Amino acid sequence: MVGGVTLVCLKFISKGQGWRTNSENLRDDAFLKEWSDMPRHLQFNPHIRTGYRPLTSASGCLRSLFYFHNETVNIMTHGFAILCILITVPYCLPWSDEGAFYGFLSWCHLIGAASPWLGSFLYHLFMNLDRGEAVYRRLLKLDMLGIWVVQSIGAMPFISASIHCLPGGLWHACMALYIFLSLWGLSKAMRATSPWERRLCFSPPFMMRMIFLTLRCFRIGGGNPQALRHVVLQDLVAVIGGTIGALRIPEKWLSGQVDLVLNSHNIMHVVVVLAVWSMHSATIQDLNWMMNPSACQALSSLRHDEL
Repeated sequence: MVGGVTLVCLKFISKGQGWRTNSENLRDDAFLKEWSDMPRHLQFNPHIRTGYRPLTSASGCLRSLFYFHNETVNIMTHGFAILCILITVPYCLPWSDEGAFYGFLSWCHLIGAASPWLGSFLYHLFMNLDRGEAVYRRLLKLDMLGIWVVQSIGAMPFISASIHCLPGGLWHACMALYIFLSLWGLSKAMRATSPWERRLCFSPPFMMRMIFLTLRCFRIGGGNPQALRHVVLQDLVAVIGGTIGALRIPEKWLSGQVDLVLNSHNIMHVVVVLAVWSMHSATIQDLNWMMNPSACQALSSLRHDEL
C-alpha cells in the first residue's frame, strides 16, 4: 500500500519526467557528502556537517534505505509509524457501527494519524532527487500537506467532542470557523517561503484548539474528562518537538558531532510520534464518550459537583 502511494506521489512530483533508466554509480550513492557540497536548497542546517546523500535518481533514493546517512533516522521513524498505524489503528475505531457521523470521524482520525508520516517519509526519502529545486519544493509542500491534514482533519474528533454538548447553532458555527481557519492555514502553508512562516500558518487553528482545551478544563462544551491528559499532551509534545527543531538543539552546541543521530530533527521526529500517540489515545476515549447518550448530562453533573 505504501509502495503504491509512493509511486503515485513521485509521478505527481516529477510531473511526468519518469524514472531514470540509466545505471547508477553505486560509489556515488555510498559516498556521503558534506554540507558545503550540497546545493543551496539542501543547505538548511549548517550545524549538520556530514552524512548527506549525493543528488541521485528516484531509484538511488530508494537504495539509500539500505545504507546509513543523516536522513536515515528521520525516514525510518516515520516509515515504522506508518506501518504501526495502518496495522493497529483501524481495529480501534467504531467506523459506521454507531452511525455515519462516527464513521466519518473514524476516517478523519485514521487519515490524520497516517498523513504526517507518509508526507514526511516521502519528503525525507526523495529530498535529494536530482530534479532540481522546483521538485524539492513540491516535496516540501507534500510534507506540509501531511502536517496540515493531521492538524485539521485529524483534529475533527477532538473538535467534535469539545463542542458535543453545545446547542446546534453554536455547534455548527464553531465547526465552520475551525474549517475556515484550517483552510486559511493550508493556503498560507502552500505559499510559505521560510520554516518560521510555515510554522505560523498553523497558529489560528492551533489557538482555536487551545480555546476548546481551556473550555474542556472547566467541563464546558463537551469532551471525555478522562481524555484531558492526552488532549493536553497531543499539542504540548508537538510544540516541544517543533521548538527543539527550530532551535536546532543540540547540534548548535555540538556542531558536526550529531550528524547521523540525536540531532534536533531526529529528536523532533520521535517526539511528534509520541504526540500523535496521545492524539490517538484521546480520540478513542472521546469517540467512546460521545457514543454514550447520557454523556452531556453526566458532564453537566460533574461540573456542578466540582462547583
